[in-house]
Amino acid sequence: MKLFLREHIPLTVFHLLHAVLLLSIVYLYMLEQSFHPSFGMFVYLFVISLVCIVMFLTWRYWRQSHAYRFLSSNLRQLDMSTHPFSGSPLLHAFQKLLHSQYRYYTKELQALHKEMDDASLFMNQWVHQMKTPVSVMDLLLQNFDIQDQFDREFVNSMREELERLQHGLELALYSERIKRFSHDFHVKRLPLKTMVNHVIQHYKRSFIRNRIHPIVEIPETIFVETDQKWFQFALSQIVINAIKYSKNVSNQIVLSAVQRENEVFLSVQDFGVGIPKQDIGRVFEPFFTGMNGRRFRESTGMGLYLVKQIVDHLAHGITISAEEGKGTTVTITFYNVTKM
Repeated sequence: MKLFLREHIPLTVFHLLHAVLLLSIVYLYMLEQSFHPSFGMFVYLFVISLVCIVMFLTWRYWRQSHAYRFLSSNLRQLDMSTHPFSGSPLLHAFQKLLHSQYRYYTKELQALHKEMDDASLFMNQWVHQMKTPVSVMDLLLQNFDIQDQFDREFVNSMREELERLQHGLELALYSERIKRFSHDFHVKRLPLKTMVNHVIQHYKRSFIRNRIHPIVEIPETIFVETDQKWFQFALSQIVINAIKYSKNVSNQIVLSAVQRENEVFLSVQDFGVGIPKQDIGRVFEPFFTGMNGRRFRESTGMGLYLVKQIVDHLAHGITISAEEGKGTTVTITFYNVTKM
């Protein structure tokens, strides 16, 4: 109704001014011809003109009310713009334009989705193909005949680079998978300590090579509801960061958990370089590396971003606290946990 009134106020004002102008001309003409018109007659003519414009606007609104309600509504879906409505030739032309735009954007979206699906398919295939040579290289290093200290340093260096390569491949793979998270997760009730130990075992070589000892302080009675694959990947990113930023600074990482009422808090605490105060609020942003990213060449800025995305999809919580030069603590919160 408001849109209709705003559009027709100029027409109404013009009509009334036109009526006043015509009545004034008639009045002057009658005076010139020595007639003596009464004021009531002109009021009567003005009222008739007003009634005519009101009847016209009422009929026009009845014809076009559906169109004006449509134009005043918020389109929550793209195909709502194709909803038919009646109205003036201008509104029909506008509706044709909307239909044309809808067909154009639908075509563009389909092409874009196809490009994204093709790119995602290529990325997944490429990552899986790259995993094979990485596994082969790791197997070759396991069977490498170490004869002196130089060979040992060579093997350790190669394993470190292979771990970085494998970590990069996993980041690429999960960054693609998270786009279809709802199709690739299954929540189950799982023992928290078992999942944490699995992650530590997976990165056992990295702990040994960097001379870092993981301390696990998690009761075996704590069970949480989560997706094992996604949670372990998120935890692995936190552990990798803890190892990377503790290297040559600290020799231990503490993974602890405590249950309070219906919530479980899992903390990963390192005693490494920490995070500068000006960077702590942006660590979950994509591609943000901050001051530490300039000091550690393998920083991508995607690890904690993916962790935050995964935790949000799993309906968990995550917080991070740090002090530069003293270490970092990342805490994952599991909600609505049933006590054993």
